[in-house]
Order: sequence, then structure tokens, then C-alpha cells
Amino acid sequence: MSLEPYGKVWPKNTDNGCMRIRSSVVALIAVFFALTAGSAYVVGTLPEQAVSRDDWKPPTRAAGGFEATDQIGAAQSSDASSDASSEIGNLASQTVEPLTVVVGPDYDFLDDYPYDQRIYGVMTADGEDDEIADFVTSAGREPNLIGVTAGWAQDGYSRWYTERLAIKGAMPMISWEPWDASKENSVDQLRSEQPEYASARILAGDFDDYIDEWAQGIAEWGEPVMIRFAHEMNGYWYPWADGRNGNEPGSYAATWRYVHDRFTDAGATNAMWVWSPNVAYTASTPLPGLYPGDDYVDWIGVVGYFGHFSEPPSSQPGFDGVFGTTLARLAAITDKPVFVTETGAGPYGQLKAEWITDALDAFASDDRVHGFVWFNVNKEFDWRINSSPESRTAFARAVSDPAFADVADPYDLTDND
Repeated sequence: MSLEPYGKVWPKNTDNGCMRIRSSVVALIAVFFALTAGSAYVVGTLPEQAVSRDDWKPPTRAAGGFEATDQIGAAQSSDASSDASSEIGNLASQTVEPLTVVVGPDYDFLDDYPYDQRIYGVMTADGEDDEIADFVTSAGREPNLIGVTAGWAQDGYSRWYTERLAIKGAMPMISWEPWDASKENSVDQLRSEQPEYASARILAGDFDDYIDEWAQGIAEWGEPVMIRFAHEMNGYWYPWADGRNGNEPGSYAATWRYVHDRFTDAGATNAMWVWSPNVAYTASTPLPGLYPGDDYVDWIGVVGYFGHFSEPPSSQPGFDGVFGTTLARLAAITDKPVFVTETGAGPYGQLKAEWITDALDAFASDDRVHGFVWFNVNKEFDWRINSSPESRTAFARAVSDPAFADVADPYDLTDND
């Protein structure tokens, strides 16, 4: 049976038939349940709706489930209209199974994220539901942020990128990449050469229609969402980096402000902008010239890994060995809140487990950062938490720390007033 979402009540027919309840009584019953129920009891999940990126819609969930006589008493105690009272009298003579209140999701929990606690997030290869479920199975705890990637050449806006993740009780974070990812070259120096995505073309308005499509979609979604635009800009491996792909110095920050302004003009003020540099290295572009300014940034998101070695390491660098220098440089630029938007560790056996323990302890307690997003992908290395039993155990133990914000239930009527 195809059901529309949001606040409908669906009685089940018995063998001898059940009358349809008129909308006035439906509303009274639903309101009464929402206001008086001590908790929301899940009695079943309704049929799945389309889950493609273009057609995805939020599923509804069945909550409640109490006897029709209870519903009648509730309706009689309310300020029912005369028509509704007549309907109640008719209902009393019917034989009906328990009614089910079908509720749509409520995303109030996003407003104060992460509730003075710590971010615990994940990014997977394609952001698909099964990948996220596999991660949760290994970690033993659901993440309160889920990151996905959208490339300008392939991906138009849909709520697959936002509401699909929020419905899991997590903050959505979109890594929004102005390039054609299908042309990614294994040689870093070559993959940054995509003249069609040069900053000058964005600033000239060549992508305005595409930018506005996303801005309007985010505005219509209306709930908080993190936009991680053009990350790792201080490296040389992406076509939006200053000094690469024909980009002049200063063009990255100008492009950021240009895109941000178009979102603001479209009313997409629910977008939270995450400026996400790579950890500093010897030849990286200095951060001050890439920063678009506090008025254009909501969060700072650092990228750093324990990995990328030509030979297996003999020791692990600890949290400060990866992030310490960059955090100090960022503190000289801005006092915006910081979290780690990508991290992972290569398949280094016990060293990986040790680094996970050290890093996640810092993510849970260090005042310089507000949490982390784990890159759970087998790519350059096997960054996944379950690359070894030791790393999986270390990760599960670390994320059980109560410092990390719990996952919300968007369908819990009592928690989303």
C-alpha cells in the first residue's frame, strides 16, 4: 500500500470491513496521541519508498497502536465538533483493530548540534545506506554526523544528500566538489588540471545555474546542513587550489565568497559552511591567504591521517604529531570552532590500534577540537576501522565515550516538541 508521509492515521480493515474515519476525527486522534502519550512506541516500519538520489523521499514510520475504545474516549474528552461527535458514535458500533499513527520526521535536534558534546562522524566510499550500516556494525555505535560527497559534474541536488542522513538522527555534511571526479588521475599533479572548472569560470558566472539549483534545494530543505566546499585547498591535488589549474592567488577565497553569497541570496541561510584545509606540510599553501573570512565560515574542518608512508612506520605519531602544528596555525587566523572532517589510519596492525586510541581520546577531550569524521574507505590504504581486529576493538571502545553526542530519533514524538 502506498502511503503519503506526514501525520496520517491509517486504520486496518477487518474481515467484515471497517469504515473510513473522517479527517476531523483523524486529526483529533493524532493530536491526542502526540500530546498525551508517555512515549512513542514503534509497532512497525511502513513500506520503503524510492531511495534513488533523484527521487528519494522521507519514509514514514508507524508509532502508537492502541485500542479503538481508547481512541473513542480520547476523542470524547476533547473539543470535538458536532460532526466529529456523530462520527464517534458511529465508530463505537464498529469492530476495528488497533489504530496506527503514521508520523513524519522532526528535525529539531539539528538546531543545537552537537549539544555541547563531541562530533562523531563517518564518511564511506559512496555514502550508501549499506556502507553506513556496515560501519555501525563494526563501531558498535551510530554516528551523529554522516558525510557524503557531491561533484559538480555529476550530482544535482536532492534530499538524498540531506534528509536521508538526518532521518538517521545525524547531521548531514556534504563535501561539495567543483570538478569532474570521473576524470580523477592517480597522479596528484595531473588530476588538478581541469580548466573547465577553473576559479575564473566560477567567478564569471558559468556555473550560476548549478550553484543556484543547490542553493534553492538547501533552502527548501530548510534544516541545518554542513556544506564542506572545495576542501584541502592548501594542497596541489585539486583544481580549485590557488596556483593550480590557472587559478590566480586569492581566487580560492574569492570563489568561496561568491558561492556563499549566492546561497545567501537564495535564502539558504540554513547552510553551515565548513572550511576544510589539509594539515600543513612543507610545501602547502599558507592558510591565511586562503581563508575567506569569519563572516563566510561557520566551522573549521581539518583533514589529517596517520598514513601515506613509502615504508611501514615503526611508531605512531599520536594526535599532536598529525594535527598539532595545523591547529596552532588555525588559532592564529580564527576562533571559529574546529573539528576533524577526515581522518583515518593505514593498515599498520597494532600501531593503527594505538593511534586510534590516542586520537579518539583527544577528539573526546581536547579543547582545540570538537570531534572527528572517520574516513571509512579502502582507497590509498585500507583506512577502515575493521582492517584488523585490533583496530576495530580500539575504535569501538573509544567511541563508547559519553562525550560523543548521541544519535537523535527524528520520529520520537516526545523528544521533538
